[in-house]
Amino acid sequence: MKNNSLIVYKADRISNPENSGWLDNHAVVVSGSIIKDVLHISELPNDLSNKMEIYDLGKIFLLPGIIDAHCHMHCSATSNAQELAYNETDSQLIIRAVNNMRKCVLSGTTTVRDLGSKNNIAFPVKQMIDDNNIPGPDLILSGAPITITSGHCWIFGTEADSKDEVIKAVRRQIKFGAKVIKIMATGGMFTPTSNPRRTQYSVEILKEVVLEAKRFNIPVAAHTLSADGIENCVDAKVDHLIHARWYDKNPNKGIDFRKEIVKKMVDQNQWVDPTLGHQLLRKDVNVDPINSSAHDGQDKNMKSHWAIGKDVPMEEHIEKLLIMQNLGVRFTTGLDMGMAFGNHDKSVANAWSLVELLGWDNWKAIKASTSDTAEALGFGEKIGRIKKNFYANFAAFSKDPAKNIRNLSDASSVIKNGKPIKINNNVLI
Repeated sequence: MKNNSLIVYKADRISNPENSGWLDNHAVVVSGSIIKDVLHISELPNDLSNKMEIYDLGKIFLLPGIIDAHCHMHCSATSNAQELAYNETDSQLIIRAVNNMRKCVLSGTTTVRDLGSKNNIAFPVKQMIDDNNIPGPDLILSGAPITITSGHCWIFGTEADSKDEVIKAVRRQIKFGAKVIKIMATGGMFTPTSNPRRTQYSVEILKEVVLEAKRFNIPVAAHTLSADGIENCVDAKVDHLIHARWYDKNPNKGIDFRKEIVKKMVDQNQWVDPTLGHQLLRKDVNVDPINSSAHDGQDKNMKSHWAIGKDVPMEEHIEKLLIMQNLGVRFTTGLDMGMAFGNHDKSVANAWSLVELLGWDNWKAIKASTSDTAEALGFGEKIGRIKKNFYANFAAFSKDPAKNIRNLSDASSVIKNGKPIKINNNVLI
């Protein structure tokens, strides 16, 4: 009788443990949810078929499961995502979230950090996935982000203004089960009643948030679109800066780049999520990121936020990201799933954008989408590599993404925590 706890996945090409090259004709032996061994096919027992379940994935390229560090599971990713988030009922939003998480995992994204969804949607969805009632990626949740009254994404919940209110909000999210705290350090484009160029919290309050989260060994991620917001987040030693755009607080000016703040960011080992993937997806469908007709068939206009004022071309933001990179800032991969054109099955666009917009080589971008982001999230010894004793999360692609990063698309096979959920384009869930 076969040992049903052992499964073998064979492939022509398997990413090496450093995510820097291919191992030819190798196999991954999985016990439960953990990788027991990675070895050449010639080293497998001759009577393998009598002892273990075998999946021969064939002429494919097997990578660790893709990791995405920035999701909003209940948002639609359409041009009217804002309208739907404000007007749909919780029942509608939770149905949307369940569907989005299924699409996400079937695309090859096996770990997702959700940085802003209503508590009564995010936590039940995670529980249902964990209990194997519905398919989806492993979820790391912030639940509702913390924002000021009428501030960025207030519709998701948890408005808090004073230091005491914010500390209480941090504790409340941890009580719900949050493993990361999301705070809105500045306003954002998604919320008409906020100002992306202005800070929402003082550095003193942000420091209290970090201190309180550290009591529970939980990281803090902060949305920030302005130079003042970035400086506050760096001074407060926030773990992850989301977007990290350098808008000047004066709407008549463009950006206010501060190299000395970047150097401090590097010294403190703070990570940045540049959220370039969804910008690339918009570009691919000929949609200007700021002001153009949408592409989802609804022919709605995506209007510039009232507070932005002077337009800043995306090329200028990219130029500053390149300087940050050259100074030593490390980037995570986060699509901002759920926002306009941030489709939940397109996390791989993060890697595309690092190659096509920042000039990275393909393996460096693949590493960012796997082991680097795993490290940033605090799981670098558990996920993000095809390596002994790591979780068995894999995504297979029919063409070589090391040769063309756009081949990192439409995973043909997906294995999550050792279990096959899609094999050679046949969905098993």
